Amino acid sequence: MRRIVLDAQYSVMTRALTMALERQRPDFLVQSVPAQTRDIAGRCRSCGANVLLLEVCPQPPRTLADRLQLAAQVRTLRPPCKTVLLVDETAYPELAAAVCMAKKDLLVDDFVYASVSPTYLSALIDSL
Repeated sequence: MRRIVLDAQYSVMTRALTMALERQRPDFLVQSVPAQTRDIAGRCRSCGANVLLLEVCPQPPRTLADRLQLAAQVRTLRPPCKTVLLVDETAYPELAAAVCMAKKDLLVDDFVYASVSPTYLSALIDSL
């Protein structure tokens, strides 16, 4: 069983991603982060997360800087957990380029654009 912790801005997106991932891979257990949860890194540690999937957008607390800080915390608290950033490359092209650079700089394990198919996203997560 692969444990995925997911934090996205809108509950609609969270539900859609959860359903898509669990439908594609029945061995995925997706845990959404409630809005009031502040200790996402601690949650990754306590549930034994394999992957942390984080939406990035211009608004706090989901800015790229916020997400990179969280990724560093997760590496300290739960080293086996991989961090994947999700960004809408159409709505935020500059942010998408910065997310790509964060991957190149090895600050996160991978990134994915919001326009990818659920099949691709689940395969990417399974490959980590």
